[in-house]
Amino acid sequence: MKKLITLIVALSAYTMVHAEPTWELKKDKDGIKVYTGHVPDANVQAVRVICTVDANLSQLAALLLDTKAHTKWVYNTTNSYTVKQISDNHVVYYSEVSLAWPFSNRDVVIDMNVWQPAGGKTMYVTANTIANYVPAKDGIVRVPMSKSTWVITPIGNNQLNIDYIAQADPGGSVPDWIVNTFCTKGPFETFKSLKELVTTPAYKKAQYAFVKD
Repeated sequence: MKKLITLIVALSAYTMVHAEPTWELKKDKDGIKVYTGHVPDANVQAVRVICTVDANLSQLAALLLDTKAHTKWVYNTTNSYTVKQISDNHVVYYSEVSLAWPFSNRDVVIDMNVWQPAGGKTMYVTANTIANYVPAKDGIVRVPMSKSTWVITPIGNNQLNIDYIAQADPGGSVPDWIVNTFCTKGPFETFKSLKELVTTPAYKKAQYAFVKD
């Protein structure tokens, strides 16, 4: 019942974000499409990425849950680690992102849940900030809001279609050009690196009880 309620909430948020913004295509390269859109009643833009990945669900789940490896594929991430392992598919992790000088780095604590409803093939991911879970650090600005939803659908031939939507408030004073960079270049570089890393031997043999490939 708890998973069902979580799924309903996640899908409601996903549907709302999909239905309301007018998505504008910002980049279409290497099979990765990056969109931005304004969400009503929000001060920050939403980002949407649609791409195809050569992997199965377990491989992708393994990469997402390998929080230390986020420095290898999440754009400008300099430090990432698990704060609390709640279950095989549910973690709380810390992440620090580097910004160009003279701006302070940002950090965030994320509650990430990866699951697949019983009898279904599609896998879902929600990743949202948790306030005050880890003490703030001197010289680093804590991101006050970050949330993302992944809908990952197998499409045959060991391929996945990823539909990713995210919003984040970087906190503090950040010029538009940096915000724009993280809304366009950041997502593109992130998913480009993800597509490469997920096919490496470290994830190819991954198996999880909560995933049916």
